[in-house]
Amino acid sequence: MTSSGAEPESVEAPPFPVLFYHQRRRVFATTLDAPLEIGRQREGEPDPAARIDQSSRGRVIVAPLADVEVSRAHIGLELAEKGRVRVANLSASQPVKISPQEFLGPGESALLEPPFLLQFGDYAARVDPPVEDDDLQLEGLPERTVPPGHGQVEPASLARMGRESFTEASLLQWLETVLHVFESAANSHDFPEQAARAVVKIVGLDAAAMLNRQPTGRWQVEAVHGPDPTAAGQAWDPSYTLLDAVANERRTFRHVPVFAGVTPKSLQNVAALVAAPILDGTGEVIGALYGDRRSGGSQAGSPQISEFEAKLVELLANGVAAGLARVKEEQAAAAARVQFEQFFTPQLAAQLQRDPQLLEGRDARVTVLFADIRGFSHVSERLGPEGTMTWIHDTMSTLSECVLQHDGVLVDFIGDELMAMWGAPLAQADHARLACLAAGDMLAALPAINARWRDVLGSSVRLGIGLNSGVARVGNTGSRQKFKYGPLGDAVNVASRVQGATKYLGAECLITGDTLAALPASVVTRRLARVRVVNIEQPIDLFEIVVAPPANWERRCTRYNEALEALEREEIDRAVECAERLAADFIDDTASAALARRARDAQAQRQSDATSDTSVWRLPGK
Repeated sequence: MTSSGAEPESVEAPPFPVLFYHQRRRVFATTLDAPLEIGRQREGEPDPAARIDQSSRGRVIVAPLADVEVSRAHIGLELAEKGRVRVANLSASQPVKISPQEFLGPGESALLEPPFLLQFGDYAARVDPPVEDDDLQLEGLPERTVPPGHGQVEPASLARMGRESFTEASLLQWLETVLHVFESAANSHDFPEQAARAVVKIVGLDAAAMLNRQPTGRWQVEAVHGPDPTAAGQAWDPSYTLLDAVANERRTFRHVPVFAGVTPKSLQNVAALVAAPILDGTGEVIGALYGDRRSGGSQAGSPQISEFEAKLVELLANGVAAGLARVKEEQAAAAARVQFEQFFTPQLAAQLQRDPQLLEGRDARVTVLFADIRGFSHVSERLGPEGTMTWIHDTMSTLSECVLQHDGVLVDFIGDELMAMWGAPLAQADHARLACLAAGDMLAALPAINARWRDVLGSSVRLGIGLNSGVARVGNTGSRQKFKYGPLGDAVNVASRVQGATKYLGAECLITGDTLAALPASVVTRRLARVRVVNIEQPIDLFEIVVAPPANWERRCTRYNEALEALEREEIDRAVECAERLAADFIDDTASAALARRARDAQAQRQSDATSDTSVWRLPGK
């Protein structure tokens, strides 16, 4: 059936409780305080049952994505005039049952007066009249509720309420239940249900619930424990007046009905109520434990909730709050640990988690390493985006392990380049040695990387590694949104230029004199040149690190040094002669071949410019 006439304007009205059921089991509750759309989960939406608010409208997700009997937008609810609700069937194919004999077809709408029940598939939604409880007489406990971690309840609070109210056995049972609720917050998916059940068990109420308070101030029922809420006469809905008092005052409130002149019949729907706030660490109300005791319920006679019983509910709420606070802290700690372990060793990550001040900005003596993958553009062109992503992930993961195995810090990945650091956030007396060991492991790992990818790439991948030691400013060089711990300063710039120099000097790994000075004598090196790099005016002595020197290493070094010193003394013809014989005798030595090219270039330059300086090699690029 379809309503006729102009659309009535929505009017101000108290919120209507809306209760949702699946196969006769209650799954969710909310209020019709704004137009609501009810339907099946969409991609990217939270799992059912849940409410999400979009501008001035709300959406209730009652069915999972796979339940195609419910449309993504199935029912629309909107307040209308005279306490009625406009119900619209938003589905293009499914009916909505509005009474035992009546259905709304796709696209139809009707004005209904609560209470009424809507049925669609295995689901139902019941809209009740507003709860008129503005005249509730509420009584708050004397003390405000204490946030978790901010103190404890004074022992006199319970004693003042009557110690004779409990026995030692019951007290132990209560404490055991409270501890169980506290522990279940961390490892139980039905924690809200356990909290509600504990209220009924400890205090002896007829029904209890745990509710969340959303940032908008709306209350959302997470779990209810008590009589079957779908049975006739057992509809359950909280008093929002009581809950708002709890939120505003941040204390526990109870409502005890006045029974003057009542008859057994009039007691049928009378209930005593209690609600205690659940606070976060800052004292904000994030939820509530709520309970009621009804006439004709578990206890005969008029329903009552004593101050002592209200205090027990508050103690349970404090246990819930402490459990949630612990879960939040553990989640934050886990997130911080995951974040740290992206850059630091697990041991260092744990230490930084305990002492975050280690990450504050300061000056430190460090060794910085840059490792660049040669021929990245050729590989990227050959593999395409997807293949390149897989290859670079595999290669960088292997190189990163080399850094972490030697207690380094992964600072950044810049395309095909890795940046690492030693000496901070914890001081390391042997930071230069550790960095060189990591560089050696990177070079040693190349054959395995190439073996995995040679058939795909058709060639081998090479590395260029540069290291420099010096004082740098270390700290979070990222932002509030993205953490990046690393160094800034000239020492970093020099390390980057040293890595670039490997392309010209024919070496896989180069270090500066500052790094060499911090190394033990057992490290095998060879001085390759004194250079002047882009944007760095001071000449830099560069040394090659050799992990596995050949048997003729000493003789090779002696002859290389002979050619290099001749070039630096500007004895160019002798330098050319020595370097060319060296390169011919050791054809596998790329550094010797590079020196021979440099000597020949200097000889050609001298013919056109007799004043050219050959003692320092000005590198042509980065």
